[in-house]
Amino acid sequence: MLGDQALNNAFIPAYANSNYSRKFLWAIFIQFSLIVLIINIILIIFAKPLLIITAPGFLKDNEKFNLALFLTYITLPSLFFFSISSIFSAVLNTKGKFFITSVAPSIINISIVLFGIFSNFDKEISLSIGFTIGVIVQTILLILFLNEKFEKPDFNNPSIKTFYKLLLPTFLAYGFNEINLFFSTFLASFFQSGAISYLNYAFRIFHFPLAITGIAISTIAIVDFTKSKEPIKDLRRALRMSFFITIPITIFFAVFSEFIVKVLYERGNFTSIDAKITSVVLIIYLISLPFASATKILTSYAFAMKDIKKINTSFVIGTIVDILTMLVFSLFIGFYAIALGNFTSSLLRYMYFLRYYR
Repeated sequence: MLGDQALNNAFIPAYANSNYSRKFLWAIFIQFSLIVLIINIILIIFAKPLLIITAPGFLKDNEKFNLALFLTYITLPSLFFFSISSIFSAVLNTKGKFFITSVAPSIINISIVLFGIFSNFDKEISLSIGFTIGVIVQTILLILFLNEKFEKPDFNNPSIKTFYKLLLPTFLAYGFNEINLFFSTFLASFFQSGAISYLNYAFRIFHFPLAITGIAISTIAIVDFTKSKEPIKDLRRALRMSFFITIPITIFFAVFSEFIVKVLYERGNFTSIDAKITSVVLIIYLISLPFASATKILTSYAFAMKDIKKINTSFVIGTIVDILTMLVFSLFIGFYAIALGNFTSSLLRYMYFLRYYR
């Protein structure tokens, strides 16, 4: 809800309305930082009851629950840095500096790997510390590359109202995404041991082609949509490009799914059986790729047009369909239904948007 995609959609149209004013930028930075800091503190205070709600299946294993809670305390502070780095990423995107915003998140992965290899703590703790440190370093890097001079904030700038008018529905819209994630984790915690891990491993691979198609194109496109005199033509071009790229990628990743999973994960405690299960989950996720990618572009277009009603309606539709799919099909195919929900949700949201933005 507070990450890059959400902030791009709320901030960029408002920033364009302000004529890219530094006074507007620093006013939003100060206000939003305070909001996120308060949210972060509340989440840390109520981490235990939130974990009980999110993964009640863990309560059967006291050691697993306590470890999950401890890792939550380690990683939660990263939320603040994630959120403020999202503002800087959005500004860099408006300046056409897409490379640094796309490369910066890799710092998190590098930090996780380095802490995993060289830290003397238990592996779970090392990886969590590496994650949080990586987010902080990523934020510092973005600030250095932004190199934006500080100007006295203008808290009366009318574009601030535009930002919050878009931000609140953005929270609601992306909040539905988090509801899906919450329910997925909730449901998966009751299935076989490792179900949550299989889903996470597969989704990580799935997110790679999604990031280089839907997320990348929508991040660039929203800047064009806010500046274009004929945004509908830009939308059609972006959708054509998305399908042209995602369909062959989907086929490639599906055909070589088990090989990819084995290369990336099969070592240590991750066995060949785990690889087969993860590859099946990955294939189920992959069938949603063309529609998930196109839907991200359509969502960015709707935000650029400030068409909040359609955005929220699409997320409501997607959430309901996703949850129903998981509930019904889990009776027949177990936790695999959680990945299937991603397909039905993406397809229905795509069809809904297409009805209005032909």
